[in-house]
Amino acid sequence: MQIYSLITQKGGAGKSTLARQLAVLAGETEPSLIIDRDPQRTTTKWWTRRERIEPALERPELIDLDGTTLTDAAKSLRRKPEGALFIDTRPAVEEPEAEAARVADLVIVPVRPSPDDLEAVGETLKILRRLDRRAVVIVNAAKNDSRATAARAALSRYPVPVCPTHLSDRTIYLDASLEGRGVTEMRGHAAREAADELRQVWSWIQEIRHEQ
Repeated sequence: MQIYSLITQKGGAGKSTLARQLAVLAGETEPSLIIDRDPQRTTTKWWTRRERIEPALERPELIDLDGTTLTDAAKSLRRKPEGALFIDTRPAVEEPEAEAARVADLVIVPVRPSPDDLEAVGETLKILRRLDRRAVVIVNAAKNDSRATAARAALSRYPVPVCPTHLSDRTIYLDASLEGRGVTEMRGHAAREAADELRQVWSWIQEIRHEQ
């Protein structure tokens, strides 16, 4: 099983949304799991809505650590021959997030294309470098292509891969959240556009993960 931790020091980057969107998408082809380490429990609440609205949906599965350390849980899950685990974390980079980074095969850092977010992401990446963890950056919730392009240019100064596809700011993500779904499970033109972006991002993440 491959492990992905979503980590960023700044709140509002869309970390929880991206964690569950990727978990739903990965679940189309393999076992998919989520661990919610954010005290706000945003992802847990989403999963509860999902279970209530569509109980037949088996993936992703929400894992309750139930007193087990994340390190021990990750060690046990990694023995599974296939699947993907997504770890949602707090908007911080302290010891709980450092633990999540250490158990991950790849750390995913979402960042909004705003001056404040682009300035804040540097500290997150600096900490991940100190931990010697592989990371990628995803430009998230971009209002338009020009802002996303400018954000990628600003992020190019960091020695971290930046996804060439951005995720747009779309209300379909809110609609999907209210239904406990991923955008890939929604219908309509807006859902198809969002799903197309998400699939491109996930495909790119897979390519990066396989690189040495």
